[in-house]
Amino acid sequence: MRFFSYIVSLVFVIGVSSQSNVSFANDAPMNLQSGGAQALTGPLTVSMGSEVVKIILGKTSYVVDATFNFSNSGETVTLNVGFPKNGAGWLDDRFSSTSEFIQFETWVDGKQVKVTEQPNTASIEGQYTLPELIKHVKRTKKTPELFMMAKDYRWMVKENVLFPSKKITTTRVRYEAPYQSFGGQCKGGLTYIYGTGSDWNGNIGESKFIVDSTGIPKSDWPKDMRFVAEKDKSKITCENIRAGVLQCVMKDYKPGSPEAGVVVGVGCIDVGEIE
Repeated sequence: MRFFSYIVSLVFVIGVSSQSNVSFANDAPMNLQSGGAQALTGPLTVSMGSEVVKIILGKTSYVVDATFNFSNSGETVTLNVGFPKNGAGWLDDRFSSTSEFIQFETWVDGKQVKVTEQPNTASIEGQYTLPELIKHVKRTKKTPELFMMAKDYRWMVKENVLFPSKKITTTRVRYEAPYQSFGGQCKGGLTYIYGTGSDWNGNIGESKFIVDSTGIPKSDWPKDMRFVAEKDKSKITCENIRAGVLQCVMKDYKPGSPEAGVVVGVGCIDVGEIE
């Protein structure tokens, strides 16, 4: 099974006074995706004890319901917690804006909290030097001929989240998003990035990824979860816990790369079937 393209995106945590840089749909100009938790400020005394990421597959969209348990071994600290709204796609005549979350909710210690959408960066990328890019943009009337990728990165921020000293803080995010385009061999798919967890203090205690396919036709069920940009896959154990439900678990580990992620394809054709 081949996966043609995916955009990695991150959930991040930023200090109140800091600034930092912090997914794709079939015919939408900008595919939309979100992912795991990242700490960008330091020195950090907050560790991720566990995360449970439930992914429920639907006909045209999917729902992610993720819970993160953090422990703070140091003094009480207040952080802004953000979740990405990252879009990327080929720059062509359809390009207009980033796809929207169908639904987006978040909680801290069981209490629902509001989020605000804030800008991060926007860019156009291609295989050009900057002078060449400017020249081609000026001369080219048909943008698809430039073969350029447009990116629109934003974040959804919940402010002033308290991480008390020597206590557990639980955050939860639940969002629904349209599927990412995986090319002609899949009807759609998604990427969930967990690699940014490497920035938390110490190892991640346990990450549990659950994909529930029972809401879609059996012929479209994903056969597995693919782990990308993960150097040590020996820590990954996967099983079918019941019909249509896959589960993969990783324990006491540091993600092998900030881009490490779980890729799930929906309605994919095996290469062998094509041949």
